[in-house]
Formats: sequence, structure tokens, C-alpha cells
Amino acid sequence: MYLDKTLQQYLDDLASAQPTPGGGSASALTGAMGASLACMVARLTVGKADYTVVQQEIGDLIEQGESLRARFQELMRLDIEAYGKLSSCFKMPRETSEEKEARKQAVQGALVEAALVPLEMVERALELVRCCKRVAEIGNKNVLSDIATATSLALAAGNGAAWMVNVNITSLKDADKAQELQGRLDGALGQITEEALGVNRAIEERGAK
Repeated sequence: MYLDKTLQQYLDDLASAQPTPGGGSASALTGAMGASLACMVARLTVGKADYTVVQQEIGDLIEQGESLRARFQELMRLDIEAYGKLSSCFKMPRETSEEKEARKQAVQGALVEAALVPLEMVERALELVRCCKRVAEIGNKNVLSDIATATSLALAAGNGAAWMVNVNITSLKDADKAQELQGRLDGALGQITEEALGVNRAIEERGAK
């Protein structure tokens, strides 16, 4: 579990020739950092006299941000595990027709799992952008540049994970399943873009530089 190791080790492994960690876990880590920044801005709003009327909602946003951070951290591990399962399926024997069929079924099942993990990252990134939008609307005006950065990280997490979804969908033989996953992906990506524009508007309206 990389969360129990140093950041240096993770970055070294990410830069190495080994297949994991890769783009999926990097996207999840990016989402976790975005959620952390959103929590920071919210916490810098707690107890401030100018924000008395939003204290309850800010507390709720902190809980949401922490929940997203924890899930993104878990998705780092799940992405690495999903790749490992898929890789193992590709190594299954295929000498006989029975072996070939068993391998095919295993690979197809593993591809769905390998697509679902980064797809959840995209959908969680959408939740994070929505959280950032509300923090941008009611949070401490002095640190809105940080919520803008959190939003950028959420966008990067979603866009990066989307590539991981697509590469697995492309290899699916089940056209209905591929269409279902593609629909979820396209819907989430479109909403992320729209909500991110809302963050920018909120920051501009509140006069952040």
C-alpha cells in the first residue's frame, strides 16, 4: 500500500518501467490531493466571524471532502489490483479450445473491473468539483486560489482516469456493457466541465485574483 510508504518511493516507482503504479493510481492520487485542498479551504473558514452563517454547511463540506479523499486513496490500491488481475488473465494458458474460452471469459471480466475502477474515479471527481464549487461560493475569500487549484486537480483526476476507462472499454466484446460504461463516462465528464466553470464564476464574482 503506497500510502504507507514515502512519496519518493511512489514517484520512483511511477517513473520506472514497471506497469504499476500507472495512470490510474496517479489520477486517484491527484483526486486525493484535490480533496485535501478543498478540506483545507473549508477548515480555514471554520470559526471565522465573517462566515458565521455558513459554519454548519462548511462542516458538512469538510466531511464530504474527507470522505472523497479517503475513497480516492482506496482507489489507488484498487486500480493497481485491477491491473494485476487483468495481467494475470492474459497469462492464462490457451493451448486447448477450453483453455482459450476460459481465458477469454476471464479477460473480459477483468476488463470490466479494470474499467469500473477508473470510472468511479471520474464520478468521484465530479462529486469533488461540486464540493469545490460550494466551497468557492461560501468559503474563506482569502484562499480561493487554493480552491481553484483543488478544482484543477479534480479535473486532472477525472480526465486522466477517463483515458484508463477508454482503453479498457475498447477491448470489451460485450457491446451493451461497453455502451453502458461509455455513457456513464461521457455523462460524468460533461458535468465535470460544467461544474468547473461554475467554480470559476464563483471565484470571479467574489473578486479573487
